[in-house]
Amino acid sequence: MNVTITQYHSTETCTWCEKNKECVTTDFDDGFIGKAPLCWSCLQKAIKVRSRQTGSKTAESGTKPADKSN
Repeated sequence: MNVTITQYHSTETCTWCEKNKECVTTDFDDGFIGKAPLCWSCLQKAIKVRSRQTGSKTAESGTKPADKSN
């Protein structure tokens, strides 16, 4: 999962919590949420949620995540 931050907003409505806050426009490479403004707190939550979703799909398929310890 890769997340790209494309734009900074000093005040914007967060897509996740719907509050006016400091936000960044994010783009998840797998299409999760799409290009959406998220506050820093909700960006962190979105990454955790998406990470859990992709982790459970890996567990269901019986494959192991790649070993990145070199």
